[in-house]
Formats: sequence, C-alpha cells, structure tokens
Amino acid sequence: MLLFDTGKKLEKVVGEEAAQIIIEALEALNEEQKKDLATKGDVFAVKGELRETELRLQKEIEIVRREVQQVRYDLLKWQLSIGFAIILVMAKGFGWLGF
Repeated sequence: MLLFDTGKKLEKVVGEEAAQIIIEALEALNEEQKKDLATKGDVFAVKGELRETELRLQKEIEIVRREVQQVRYDLLKWQLSIGFAIILVMAKGFGWLGF
C-alpha cells in the first residue's frame, strides 16, 4: 500500500487518472511479492529438513571413518608382512639363517 503523501505527489506530477493506474499496478505487484515471502512455518520446515540432512550426513561420515580405519589397519598388516618377508629374504641371502 502506497503512503497517502506519495499518492498525492504522484497525482500532482502525472495527473489523477495516471496516478491511480500507477498506484493500482504497484499495489498488485506488492500483493504478488507477498505471496513469495517465506512464513515462519516455511522456515521451520527448512530447518527440519536441514537437521535431517545433517543427521544423515553424520551417519555417512561415521561409516566412511570406519572404512578408512579398516583400510589403515589392512595397509599396516601388509606393510608388516612385506617387511618381514624382506627381512627373511635378506637373512637367507646373507646366510644369517642356517637353512
């Protein structure tokens, strides 16, 4: 809704009929914009969706962390096994072992 003073000033500049048309167009535009405004309910719904997404992502992150931990353990096992095998080959090659 346009202020009374603004409407009167507009009438002086463009005339009463043109001012009325402009005012009606601006008020219709204002009503359309009000329809696009978010309500408190909309905000709470989005907050709820964000919270659900956050919880789901936290679960997925925890799964990935467990998988990474398992891969680290597997790599450590392989590294120790390969290191032990290299030591055995060197011991045999240098004659450190009696076989």
